Amino acid sequence: MDSEHIEAYIAGELDEHAREQIEHVLRNDRELRESYLHQLRIHTALETMMGEGAEENRASFDESVMARLRSEGAGNQSFAKSVLTEIVEEREGIIPLRWPDLVKAGIISAAASIALMFFLQSIMFGNAGHNGRSGSGNTAPGFVARVEMSENLKWSDTTGEKIRGDGWLAPGLIEIESGQAKIAFNSGATATIEGPAVLSIESNNRLFLKEGNLTADVPKPATGFTVNTPRMNAVDIGTRFGISVAKNGDSELHVMEGEVEASRTRGNAVTTLVREGIALRADSRTRSELATIPYRGESFLLTIGETATPSPSLKYTFDDSNGGVIEDSGKDNAFDVPLIATGEMGNSPRRAPGRSGGGLFFKRGDSLDVPLSREFRLDEAFTIAFWVKIPPRIGPDGSEVLIQYGREELGWTFSSDRDFTSPTRGAIRVDHGGGYIVGSTDIADGNWHHVACRFIGGDSADLGSHVHLFIDGHLETISDSRQGSIESGRVGQFQLGNASANTFEGWVDELFIFREAVPTFVIQELSK
Repeated sequence: MDSEHIEAYIAGELDEHAREQIEHVLRNDRELRESYLHQLRIHTALETMMGEGAEENRASFDESVMARLRSEGAGNQSFAKSVLTEIVEEREGIIPLRWPDLVKAGIISAAASIALMFFLQSIMFGNAGHNGRSGSGNTAPGFVARVEMSENLKWSDTTGEKIRGDGWLAPGLIEIESGQAKIAFNSGATATIEGPAVLSIESNNRLFLKEGNLTADVPKPATGFTVNTPRMNAVDIGTRFGISVAKNGDSELHVMEGEVEASRTRGNAVTTLVREGIALRADSRTRSELATIPYRGESFLLTIGETATPSPSLKYTFDDSNGGVIEDSGKDNAFDVPLIATGEMGNSPRRAPGRSGGGLFFKRGDSLDVPLSREFRLDEAFTIAFWVKIPPRIGPDGSEVLIQYGREELGWTFSSDRDFTSPTRGAIRVDHGGGYIVGSTDIADGNWHHVACRFIGGDSADLGSHVHLFIDGHLETISDSRQGSIESGRVGQFQLGNASANTFEGWVDELFIFREAVPTFVIQELSK
């Protein structure tokens, strides 16, 4: 049963016999029911848009959606569409509203479509509370990708000013006049761009290529990496593929490995699954299907070099201990720092099976201190990664402090909410300087989870925009945040566990501390 019959049913255009047939199928076909609910939302939204009071309703656009679009560099309409379509997909439990649905509904004008999409978000999702960022203060645009390597690279005059000295990129339009750049996204996907090229970095896992050649390499954690062009949408399913876009917008997709879901940007937007060794082309003829063309994946630039793998400044495997004594120097290259049990011996964690080899078990009140030299600074880039296992909690308790990087109230605190009434129960929270970010994954389930926090540092750094949180190698969706400036000064110490009331109970293993913001692939390797 196609969408036209469902739309006719919703609009009340069918006779009694046809209605009974559709209702019978709806009762017995779950997929059709989902499609029906999806089209019903569109129909209701369009009725509101075109009916009485439409102009007044339009003024009540959801401000959280607007803020999100601004933060992702979607101020220019020619680059906004892919941002708009993914806002819905990131709202858990909501069937996404795809751009082709708007085309089928007869909304063809680009300006009208963008305005309509704004309106549909406000109708379907209501207030800003749904976007998960309920903390006071707005989170500044984050840094979602980094230029890791380049060859003979020349940016346009306006682009060069947007890129930090260490290569970090915020969402926005960039232009390469010549040369090549390897851009690593926070998700773990990398895109090698050949100039001349014009593109928009839009999110941690998405870009818009207006003109130029691109080769994408996508590991499993970054599955879903999306490249939009003026003519085509390409969504990876764990693969390597190349895309070329001519000045007039005509786009080609060549799949070197794995699979890609491809569709036209508008018109006949039927999705096609493109497998290894296949190539498709999208031109200005919007009503035709994507055309198969000769494969030439070998013509795309595969790489411009390997990114060096950094070494940790401190590394604790907890495999060297004997008996009941905790002995782990953490020696790795520059530093040799022992663990020190704080308080009485009874407040020291005990050895226990870890995620790999030995580990530590902390009961409430246990803690370990690591004194750090003056080279460790609060406002300088760092990455902290560790394995943790937290048993399920039942009770209205507060949060469990897992790690403190710096002295209490003057450093970074990593905790997990154990209040069963909290919507973020079991999620990792990072606090510093009056600000915080909260993840969305419940790790208090009795299983081992890999946690990593990356602070990219830099002038005027802020907690909300300069910190990246990863769970099990996947970039976390931030459910709540508050801006907070980064304190300067020495870290002084690193503490596992906590002797206060908000204490941690569970297991820890394989703790790594880097004095730099390591590439995402390093975090993903540690999480395996």
